[in-house]
Amino acid sequence: MRARFDEHKDEKDMIKATKLLMAAEEEFWEKQHPQPYIFPDSPGGTSYERYECFKSPEWILEMWHPSEKAMYPDYFAKREQWKKLRLESWDKEVQQLQEETPPGGPTTEDLPPARKEGHLPPLWWQYVTRPRRYPL
Repeated sequence: MRARFDEHKDEKDMIKATKLLMAAEEEFWEKQHPQPYIFPDSPGGTSYERYECFKSPEWILEMWHPSEKAMYPDYFAKREQWKKLRLESWDKEVQQLQEETPPGGPTTEDLPPARKEGHLPPLWWQYVTRPRRYPL
């Protein structure tokens, strides 16, 4: 199949290219394994989202004792900068969301990107403070 793709890689006729692609997809579907291997961390795998129950929300860090925070001074210094920036940028983010939301309400769950150089995208905080993927 790879050789056939390479043979027709410069095909200019879109109708012929589409028919070749459809034939290849059908052949791939017919020849796939009846029980395909599913990686454990992939959707449908045995370990998919296994560690979700161990992820703590970001606000838990507010409850840490100062002696615990002292063990990670770089992180908590950066976190304080993020919190300050969040307070400063919140009004701009909400304004951008209100301006870009259609009159009938949002049509998708996608958030708009930052529109100007140096600005932050709306609701950036959830990406900066997301929990680790796997616990230690």
